[in-house]
Amino acid sequence: MGKYTGKPYRPSNGTEGMYFTEEYCMNCLHCDPDPNGKKQCDILCASMCFSVDEPGYPKEWVYDENDQPSCTNWQKWDWGKDGNPDDPDNPKAPIPEDPNQLCLPFIFDEIGVKPPAKLELVV
Repeated sequence: MGKYTGKPYRPSNGTEGMYFTEEYCMNCLHCDPDPNGKKQCDILCASMCFSVDEPGYPKEWVYDENDQPSCTNWQKWDWGKDGNPDDPDNPKAPIPEDPNQLCLPFIFDEIGVKPPAKLELVV
């Protein structure tokens, strides 16, 4: 594990920011690279509106285990070849998640359950 693993990432300058957004944001299921497109990424927008030490700064932009900047919400998508992922007629579109289905790992507070004070493994 790297020295900065899990720490917030913020590009140090515009060039680094452009490289990062080209690498991640413009090739992501969650962000249409067309600025006039309907699907724009809230994470990218928040990164430009907040400082890294403010609560609104995206928690998804962090250093990975190799101390490289990454976005934990990134899902590879080629908008040029794969088309619009929200088009129901697109055969490459991902299967939508059921909003009633729990996705692990989940946070106990999200489902209204208080975790036990101490978890024990019973064998």
